[in-house]
Amino acid sequence: MQLGDAYRDLLRTYTAIVAKGIMPAASWHSALRQALNFLGGQGDRQSFSLSKYDHKLFGPYLGVSDEGSAAMEIRNAAYVSPKARAFGRRISPNELGVALDAERLGGIGEVPVGPDEYADIWTECIGRLLISTNIGSHANLRLYNRAPVVVIPGKNMQASMEVVKTQLATAFKPFLEAPGGARPLTVFVEFEFGSKHSTQAKKAILEDLVQYVRSSGIAAPRIHKLGLNVRIGWGRKGCDAALQAIDLASSAGIKYVSIDGIVRKEADKVRSLPGLLTYLPSEFVTLILELAQKKQIHVNAVNVPDPDSVAREIWAGLNAARSMGLNLGKYGLFPMSLEECDRIVEQIQAWFPDWTAAPVFYVDQGLISSKKIYTGKNISEGVEVWLRTMAKHRVKVVLIDTVDKSKGWKILKTGNDPKGVLSSDQIAHLNSFGERLGIKLLWAGGITPEQVPQFGMLGVFGIYVTTAVSKMVPVRGTYLSDPGLSSEKEPTFAGVVGVKTLLEGGFLLKQLKDKSPLIHAKITKAGFDPVVLSTVLPAAWRYWWKHNLGSKKKSIPHT
Repeated sequence: MQLGDAYRDLLRTYTAIVAKGIMPAASWHSALRQALNFLGGQGDRQSFSLSKYDHKLFGPYLGVSDEGSAAMEIRNAAYVSPKARAFGRRISPNELGVALDAERLGGIGEVPVGPDEYADIWTECIGRLLISTNIGSHANLRLYNRAPVVVIPGKNMQASMEVVKTQLATAFKPFLEAPGGARPLTVFVEFEFGSKHSTQAKKAILEDLVQYVRSSGIAAPRIHKLGLNVRIGWGRKGCDAALQAIDLASSAGIKYVSIDGIVRKEADKVRSLPGLLTYLPSEFVTLILELAQKKQIHVNAVNVPDPDSVAREIWAGLNAARSMGLNLGKYGLFPMSLEECDRIVEQIQAWFPDWTAAPVFYVDQGLISSKKIYTGKNISEGVEVWLRTMAKHRVKVVLIDTVDKSKGWKILKTGNDPKGVLSSDQIAHLNSFGERLGIKLLWAGGITPEQVPQFGMLGVFGIYVTTAVSKMVPVRGTYLSDPGLSSEKEPTFAGVVGVKTLLEGGFLLKQLKDKSPLIHAKITKAGFDPVVLSTVLPAAWRYWWKHNLGSKKKSIPHT
């Protein structure tokens, strides 16, 4: 108890020193790490949640990904940006609008940080920069037990049907006689591989079994159902087998179809893809979903994710981030379906009502729902559908990103770049759409320095960058064991200053177009040259604040 109190006092003393603008000596670092590790965080809850950042007044905020090795460079760069120089040393982190995004950049992409990285970042940034993190681009997939499957033999049907019915009764029994009353269950039947039964014979068999489940007393018909499971192969043949199963189920009065297939190489590379995309390409899954909807059949892959367990694992990562004093925690939901995202986000939001837990949509992975697939050309529509689901649970901030950056995907499409996903108009539309729903959109995904001013002019809530502010350095430290890394990306002072300046320039260029033609002309003349812009923007910020801070009841910064 006394040690815990001592460590809390140590962390409070450090933050108080930092708040006075004093730079503590490096001798603090060892004791701070011990305190953070012992307490499992900073001891006191963070008071500022990033959803409260006022981007309409202070411009889009900039997040820079790093595991802590460049934290000092990022912090120092933020404080020589035009906004910081216009504001003076009184500027607070939630006015400065720069976040260190705690992430390790491994060969497979962005991976979570641990206690050592958190401690380094906390020591360098607390009270001076905003801090965020991504606890994982992929959700840790947890699956329910597979539903019971009873195999219908391909011959000797008269004797075999008695065996099938006995097996159905055995499968339903624990759920029929469950303590506290019957529990819902769907038991699936499937025809033995290579079965020679005609389609008409299969229909008759299924109708007989449906009737048996309804009337024999082995099940509670209101909550106990019979489904059809089908094993499919690759490509077109697999798709045809699934379509035939849906037609057959519909003709026999069965409303549930489960599909068991062969995992595609595309799914294996990323551990899994959502639902039926694990087995078939999107164009075939679209055909299956369309027919299922037409026939009013519920269709799913044989492996069904457990969203409640997934949500709890996400909570653990987010809670660690919050305990470490972070202002925002992002969490990926891939490869969850829309309906599974709905369930997960509902719980996460209830657990973090006063802190910013931001779900992530990866546009290069798309979205699947029980009715439709959103990928490629209709991905913008998919983002809208997903945002509506997020709004149901009062989500305040989301990130729209690309997950497979190693393949060159970029969130903003410039010219005819085939690797660009969304046009500037689509980003502007989604930004406005999110605002109408009460959601602030963050953007990331291969954003280049040349594209940064565009995001500023669009007035987005914020952007995250890595490559745009980094240099390549030799692999070192804990990264040495990563076989997929040939080099590391490390943010630089000049890179952060340059991108921050470009973001501010784009924002002020748009905001001052009609309010101050003279300053607007100076920014236009400077072009998007960070060096020239840095001489023009401090005055532009002071003009902007003079005409806007009064209505916000805030003091005007030092000139």
